[in-house]
Amino acid sequence: MRASPTAVRLLGPIGAARDGREIHLGPSRERECFAALVLRCGAPVLVEQLIDDLWDAEPPASAVNVVHTYVSRLRGRLVAPESRDHALVRSLHPGYSIAPDAVELDVHEFESERRSGMALLWAGHLDQAHEALRRAIDHWSGTIALHGAVGPLACRERQRLTEHYLDAVEHCLALQMKEGRGLDTIAELTALVGKHPFRERLWMLFMLALAVADRRGEALIAYHDLRRRLNEDLGINPSQRVQRLFGDLVSEKPPGEVWDDHFRLTTQNR
Repeated sequence: MRASPTAVRLLGPIGAARDGREIHLGPSRERECFAALVLRCGAPVLVEQLIDDLWDAEPPASAVNVVHTYVSRLRGRLVAPESRDHALVRSLHPGYSIAPDAVELDVHEFESERRSGMALLWAGHLDQAHEALRRAIDHWSGTIALHGAVGPLACRERQRLTEHYLDAVEHCLALQMKEGRGLDTIAELTALVGKHPFRERLWMLFMLALAVADRRGEALIAYHDLRRRLNEDLGINPSQRVQRLFGDLVSEKPPGEVWDDHFRLTTQNR
């Protein structure tokens, strides 16, 4: 009997489940080893590659044996009871592999919905774009991908996925404001600019949301907060598009016109 696909979560703490039942993956390093195999599913992964993924230039002297031990334990935990002859993790000496159809990976589902949302946005289908981007964001079970993993592969993948996540969030919030729900976004944007103080598009959305809510003074304060952070921490000034928004806010242009003028800038592809 063919085992059901294993649902794997990397968009948050590393986890796996089959038929709705959680699978215990073991200690953090073994979970990270499993994540490295899943991220490379469909291709053979040499033991040396796993060592690089987990430790890079400073592996322990016993790294080869450690990796074999990790994978052996994972194989035992991941075998489906009804299909013990078909292990999820396959041995391919001198390495291992996971068949792509054996897992349902939240990263793949997130990326598919995100690409769909962006294509719909560029085609001008704003409502459908918003729905697709919201579905993409809903795949995250936290805001830190591969939470707890510390190896070089996990750090690189976390950085890439975080950028895509924030890009989806920014576009989703802009579309939400386009629907006239600017007030709903202010609290969320307040938290986001605190966590990501150098992302100018988040600050632009924050200023626009405040302006549309007739809180132009607070929008101007937000600009000065951004300028101070950039100047003190990075030695740079806000970009021209942020300065242009500031100029429009100072000019007493009606909030609706400011929003219309800057919506394209907040949703354009970088």
